[in-house]
Amino acid sequence: MKPVFIINTQSETVAKKGSKLSQFKDSASAVYSETIFSALDDIVRDGINAGWVIIEGGDGTAQGIISAFLNRAEDISQIPKFTLLAGGMTNQVAKNVGVKRATHKSISNLLSGANASIHTPLIQILSKGHAAQYGFLFSTGGVPMVTEYTKNKLHSKGIGGSSAVLGGIIRGVSGRNSDILHPTDIALKVDGSAVLNAPHLGTLVTTLPSLLMGLDPFWGADDKPLRVTAVAANPKKLASHVAGLWAGRKNKDRSADGLSSWTADRLEYLYTGPVVLDGESLELSENFTLTATPPLEFVK
Repeated sequence: MKPVFIINTQSETVAKKGSKLSQFKDSASAVYSETIFSALDDIVRDGINAGWVIIEGGDGTAQGIISAFLNRAEDISQIPKFTLLAGGMTNQVAKNVGVKRATHKSISNLLSGANASIHTPLIQILSKGHAAQYGFLFSTGGVPMVTEYTKNKLHSKGIGGSSAVLGGIIRGVSGRNSDILHPTDIALKVDGSAVLNAPHLGTLVTTLPSLLMGLDPFWGADDKPLRVTAVAANPKKLASHVAGLWAGRKNKDRSADGLSSWTADRLEYLYTGPVVLDGESLELSENFTLTATPPLEFVK
């Protein structure tokens, strides 16, 4: 089986260091680069025919391409399997369900069949007046604010990748964060039950099995596809709780300090503040819902 290659030459790592995937063009049934987002219909057609799509780029590239398949394919059975090669700034998704380091050896092994698969759903966002959007990591409030700080303050100083995100997190939970974080109003329902109707510092939702550099701030117990954590407007011991979660201490009730976590099939938001999906800001209506797609196959 010859896969379709998609190379985002404008993604951070690809732009700086060049494409590793392009060295294997003869192994592809079709190759898309420079103008990938203007060729989505052709990409979807060729990807469905090939049954396997390899994407070299960042989290936003993966989100945009996979969303095109989910929005255009007539049936979920048409969705091909995907491989994600880390080629962007933080590469959160590729590090979890793809190839962490795109090297000549790792790609050669991949194309020779020396690989395994993981099945992971995506978040589906439905918002009035907008097309359905799909991704892996969604956030409201504080995380979009930290993301903006990271882009404007740290990337401009030459600090990139996970180090920049880590720097933003540390700055955000340090206690001297009023210049970065401020509460925003929200009403949130988890599987039909109201869990929050007050100013909050942020929510974080993912379908990924883990997150950044060992930090996985979720501790809901039920086996449901959406993992969500909410932080109240004035949480207590925030830095201490983040450190505890980083160390893997999840069997603790943090609700008294303003931190709660659940797993869910459906989330209903009433919210107008900043939101981010896989590092990209979104425009949504005041009311929107999050559910999960069926699991898709990702070849590692």
